[in-house]
Parts: sequence; C-alpha cells; structure tokens
Amino acid sequence: MSESDSPERSSAEVSEQTTQLEEASDSKNEKELTEQKSYLELHTPQILASMEAVVTTENDPSAEYVPDTMCQIFGQSVVPFFLGGCGSIAAGLLLTYANKRLQLLREVPEFLVLMPPLQGLRGNLDMTFSARMSTLAHVGAFDEPGLAARVWRNAAVAQALSIFVCIIANLIALVYVPENDPQVSIVSNSTLSPNLTTTATASATPPSDPSDLSSFLFLTSSSIISMAVNCALCTLLLFTVVYCAWRRKCNPDNVVAPLGASISDLLTIGSMLLICYLLRPYSEFHNIIPLCVIVLAISSVPVWIFLAWNDDAAVPTARQQCITLIVAATISCGAGAVQSIGALRYPNYPAYQTLISGLTGNRGAVLASRISSYLEVNQKSDLDWSERIWPLNYFLSKDAEAKTAWLLLWTAIPFQLLFVGLSSLASYVIDEPVEFAPAFFVVYSLVVLVQQCLILYLAQLLVFAVWQLGFNPDIHAIPMLTSAADVCGCGLLFICFYSLDRLFGCVKVNEA
Repeated sequence: MSESDSPERSSAEVSEQTTQLEEASDSKNEKELTEQKSYLELHTPQILASMEAVVTTENDPSAEYVPDTMCQIFGQSVVPFFLGGCGSIAAGLLLTYANKRLQLLREVPEFLVLMPPLQGLRGNLDMTFSARMSTLAHVGAFDEPGLAARVWRNAAVAQALSIFVCIIANLIALVYVPENDPQVSIVSNSTLSPNLTTTATASATPPSDPSDLSSFLFLTSSSIISMAVNCALCTLLLFTVVYCAWRRKCNPDNVVAPLGASISDLLTIGSMLLICYLLRPYSEFHNIIPLCVIVLAISSVPVWIFLAWNDDAAVPTARQQCITLIVAATISCGAGAVQSIGALRYPNYPAYQTLISGLTGNRGAVLASRISSYLEVNQKSDLDWSERIWPLNYFLSKDAEAKTAWLLLWTAIPFQLLFVGLSSLASYVIDEPVEFAPAFFVVYSLVVLVQQCLILYLAQLLVFAVWQLGFNPDIHAIPMLTSAADVCGCGLLFICFYSLDRLFGCVKVNEA
C-alpha cells in the first residue's frame, strides 16, 4: 500500500505545488496590473476625478473614487478667490493713490502704460509656474526624489524670462505712450490734495519726451529689480500653496490659480512704486546707475539658464514660452495705453482696472488650468470642436468642464460686487473715495458678465487648440488668456466710465 500510494501522493503534491505556483503568478500579475492602474489614482485620486464631476455614484455605484462636485470646487476655491480679490483691491487702491498723488506718474508717463504688461508678465510667470506645479502634483511627481531641485530650476527659468521680457516690454511701452499734452499734466493736478496742489502746479511742466533715454533706463532698471524680487517671493509662496493643497487632498488648480495673478499684481505695483521712489534721485543725477543695473541683469541671464540646464523640461519650456510672453506683453501694452488714457480722464479708473482684469483673468486661469491638467493626465477630451466652437453649445453642455465654466461665470458677479463694495469702503477709510453711484454698480455688473463670458469661452478654445497642436497649454494658453483679459477689461471698463459720464454724469472726471 505504501509503495502504491507513494506515486499517487507524489503526483498530488506536484499538482498542489503547480496550483500554488499558478496562484502566486496570478496574484503577482494582478498586483502588477493594480499598481500600474492605480499609479495616478493612488497619488491623485481627487484630482483625476475633479474633471469628471458628471460621473456620480448614482451612475456608477462601483466607482473607486469620489469626484469633485460643484460644491467641492466652490468650497476649495472660495477662500483663494476672496484672498485674491483682496489683493486686487489693495493693488487698485495703491495705483489710484499713485495716479492722484505722485508727481512720478506725470514726470514719467510711461509708468501707467508699463504697469499692465509688467503685471501680466509677473502674473503669467506665476500662474504658469503654479499650473506646472499642479500638473506635476497630478501625475505623482511630488512623490519622486529631487523635487526641490526641480522647483529651483523652474524658478531660475522664470528669473531669466522675467529679465528678458522686462526689457522687451519697456521697449514696446515707448511705442504705446500717448502724446503728452501740457494741459493733461495740469488737469491731473486737480485731483491732488490742497496741500500738494500748489507745489505740483508750480512745478507743472510738460512731461518728459516718451523717447527720452533716461526715462527708459529708469523704468527698465526699476522693473527688472521689481520682477527679480517678486519672482523669489511668489515662487516660494505659490509652491508652498500647491504643496499644501496636494498634501490635504485638495485640487491645486482650484486653490493656486486665483491667488497667482492678484498677489503678483499687488507686489508688482507696490515694489515698482517703492523702487522707483528709491532709484529716481540717482537716475536724475546720472544714467550710469540704471545702466549698470540693466547690464548686470542681462549678464545674469546665462547664469540662470546654466542653473536650469540639467532640467529636461525647464530650458525647452523657456524657449517655447519666450515668444508667447513677448506676444502677451505686446497685447498687454495695448491695455496699458487704454489705462493711461482712462486714468488721465477718470481718476478712479485704476481702482477698478485691477479688479475687473485680475479677478476675471483668475477665473479664466482656473478653468484653463483644470482643462490642461485633465488633458495632460487623460490624453483625451470629452468635447470636440463642434461642441466648443459655439458658445451656447459649450455652456449648455452636460460635461463637467462646461459645468465648471458655468459655475465660474455665475459666481463672478457676486464676487465682483462684493469686492467693489469692499474697495469703496476701504477707499473712504484711507480718504481716497472712489465711485459709489448705484448706476455704476449696475453697469459694472453687466460689463463683468460680458467680459467673464468672453474670457471663459476663450480659455477653453485656447487650451484645446494649443493641446491639439502638440504644445503645453500651461505655458502657452494661460499667458495669452491673461493678456486678453487685460485688454478686454481695460476696454470694457473705459466704455463703462465713458457711458456713465455721458449718460448720467455720475463718475468723477478730471476737469480743466
């Protein structure tokens, strides 16, 4: 029995071992497939779901993730939008104060023309940086080693780009500066406080020639220093926001985009005024100091590029983005020309320019960043050209992307009116009252609705077109979008002030 049972027992053992090996192999293969499938899901479960809000547990009870609903998107972005709005309020009031009180803006008329492209440049670099950081978070790169070096190399590229585009923007601003009228300088003095009017009127002389080399050197050197300081501060701040949002399982696209442009607007205006104030006496004494600043800045560009050279994506990104930023700066200079004309006639115009352009651009950047991240992760779009090209078809679509655009559109007016009200209250506190007529609020609301609709529609078209052409929407679409928001905002706001002035006479006007 033992001899006859031995072959059977041996055969059974071999069969059992074979079964165990097959089960182990199946388990291993299943584990590998699970790891491959869940690479993105494990790192960014909420982020992958955020653009698929239409997939609910009702439609798919077995879904492995909980999607971002409209309430979640609103809840994650409401605080950043509020903080960004407060930054826009502060930036607008600061620029309005400078327009009314500072002799600098009459001595150097290029200042107002230069501010929108500088604000746009800093905002573009900040939002592009934050969008790229958000995309890295989406694909799980924050879990990989060498993250700090990667962030540092991207910051170095931003520094090099800011120096280069600063010089280009200053050259373009010379072309856009309107012809100087001595009467305009005297008219603007009427907005000064009584104790400053006498001094300003006594020294009222025609502003400097737009082609004056000293003005160009002065503004270029001031803007380069301002951009360098802002780049260091904003890069650190925005990366911290993206990283904290990622650690807390929030979608960084909902959080960081509203903060980028508004913070950079405030820092750009504040630092430009401060540096211009500090550098002006030296530039009037001799042009050698601004010239040295410009030469040192240009000499530092190769150093920044060298520091970023080992990054496979940073330097190619800089080459691709350079032309885009120059085009965006050119467009924003057009907004600066409109702003300079509006500020000369309507002293409170700058207070609302940063609000309408900044907040609208922020919402467009949120949508653009979310669409870009979705396309980067999924490599496909749920909407084709036939659904995107017609505005009604797009906004009435049931896709999650369109629902997000709808949410951003209809929450724009309440947010804008809230911030306009806060701006009005703050202006009275600092004794620089702005517009407070009911007709202004009504017309301003209509302008916001029109502009926000245009920017959101343009955002989805730009991102989808750039992605289909094989380029990165983070570095091409967002700069063009914010520049379009600047031009559209400045133009519509000027129409708003002009219409209210002609029809109701309820806005403050500089009178000769």
